[in-house]
Amino acid sequence: MTSMLAECPRMIGEQIHGYMLKVMGSQSVYASTALIDFYSRHGDFDMAETVFENLDSKNVVSWCSMMQLCIRDGRLEDALRVFSEMISEAVEPNEFAFSIALGACGFVCLGRQIHCSVIKCNLMTDIRVSNALLSMYGRSGFVSEIDAVLGKIENPDLVSWTAAISANFQNGFSEKAVALLLQMHSEGFTPNDYAFSSGLSSCADLALLDQGRQLHCLALKLGCDFKVCTGNALINMYSKCGQIGSARLAFDVMNLHDVMSWNSLIHGLAQHGAANLVLEAFSEMCSSGWQPDDSTFIAVLVGCNHAGLVKEGETFFRLMTDRYGLTPTPSHYACMIDMLGRNGRFDEALHMIENMPFEPDVLIWKTLLASCKLHKNLDIGKLATDKLMELSERDSASYVLMSNLYAMHEEWQDAERVRRRMDEIGVKKDAGWSWIEVKNEVSTFVARDTSHSDSASIYHMLAELVVVMQDTELDVHMQI
Repeated sequence: MTSMLAECPRMIGEQIHGYMLKVMGSQSVYASTALIDFYSRHGDFDMAETVFENLDSKNVVSWCSMMQLCIRDGRLEDALRVFSEMISEAVEPNEFAFSIALGACGFVCLGRQIHCSVIKCNLMTDIRVSNALLSMYGRSGFVSEIDAVLGKIENPDLVSWTAAISANFQNGFSEKAVALLLQMHSEGFTPNDYAFSSGLSSCADLALLDQGRQLHCLALKLGCDFKVCTGNALINMYSKCGQIGSARLAFDVMNLHDVMSWNSLIHGLAQHGAANLVLEAFSEMCSSGWQPDDSTFIAVLVGCNHAGLVKEGETFFRLMTDRYGLTPTPSHYACMIDMLGRNGRFDEALHMIENMPFEPDVLIWKTLLASCKLHKNLDIGKLATDKLMELSERDSASYVLMSNLYAMHEEWQDAERVRRRMDEIGVKKDAGWSWIEVKNEVSTFVARDTSHSDSASIYHMLAELVVVMQDTELDVHMQI
């Protein structure tokens, strides 16, 4: 019965269930567990729960099937509740139970408790449990624990390496993610589609074009460059590194595309200000049968904004709702307000803010304030600042924008008052970092930074460049 239930379609499975009830009498725990899994696979979660609740005795496999049922139904908290009930019923969890519970765990405190139980049960050597721990700590953002768990795995497998690489990338440790990918390959493992995707995305975040190209070559050798995840990451990496032609080529060589493939391409074109190519790609996407989503329209609106195509932007904004039934998000409204504000159409921008279906947030008012600074519109700038102060007193960019706007109108006392307010409440503007890769070494720096070992020669060369630019009658506004 259990073998048949594992393979049969829905109708035959229900007939087998009926036969079991009529002929077998009290069901065995093994056959009932197979029934739970059968109904769970076919989406009948109520019937699966009924079978489970009618079991006179439950073993660890039954409990694991019930936990997996909850996860398939998207009820992660219920899966953890079942795990807790299993322990309270004095059923000792095995490696599968721990792996399922860790997969459902979204809180690091509970995850650490399960980790302690794993150690007590002497199951840390099981690779499935270790991999589940890597994923759990990655979701929770505890990267140091990821390193500790990975270091204690005697023989990490492909899943272990991929989980560690993805976790480091998702938590902003892009350099570590790239290093782990290279270490993984050096130890004889062939990176899969997901490992390449995380590694290439890390190169994109760090603008490591040379390293990204090396990973692209490796993906070519292994035949991964045409796969969807790797292809999407290549489009993103080349776009962020300023190589939009290579991004388009990476898109064209892919055998299959998904919505993210099109979105990555359209976002890349928009970031490079190629508005006409953005509109062409959007038209090509729709003619290929793909339905644009929220992210697609953000890219299109950004492209129209950068090119000053206000009329086209308004058309696409209406198209979202009228043709595709999408509800504009605050990000879409922010794009439109920025587009109108950049063109000095403040009355229309304010009208749009007043008629939004939700309360304007910090992003909306800060976008308007940036346009006020661009056009030196002090009156509306004051209005935007008042709204920003009501929503958030600790947004440094808002203070800096308003201070600069006052300075443009030579209202020095007001500008100084804004700066004093920043000091009083302890708000500081985060410094913008720049970085450059020279001979495979990445150097990072901020404005007026002297921490680099070659800072003296760097500033000497910068001074010489300024003199050259001044000699060629270029307008140089620079402080060294």
